[in-house]
Amino acid sequence: MLLNQSPNHVQHDDASPQPLDLSHSSLREYHVTLSSGETIYILAQDTEEAAWLALELAADRSLYLVDVVPTDE
Repeated sequence: MLLNQSPNHVQHDDASPQPLDLSHSSLREYHVTLSSGETIYILAQDTEEAAWLALELAADRSLYLVDVVPTDE
């Protein structure tokens, strides 16, 4: 499972999102859109890592990856 393979976190939209204080962290939050319309928020060190993590999430669900965008943009 993805959560056991890396220190990154995954949060689904149906969970109560809590504001994250990432000011002292090297992780950034990214908004992932899957072909099902599902939105997932992930934490990654950079855009490339976010894209690979998002692609793995999509593949695990037999879906296509639509978009990965930093949430602060």
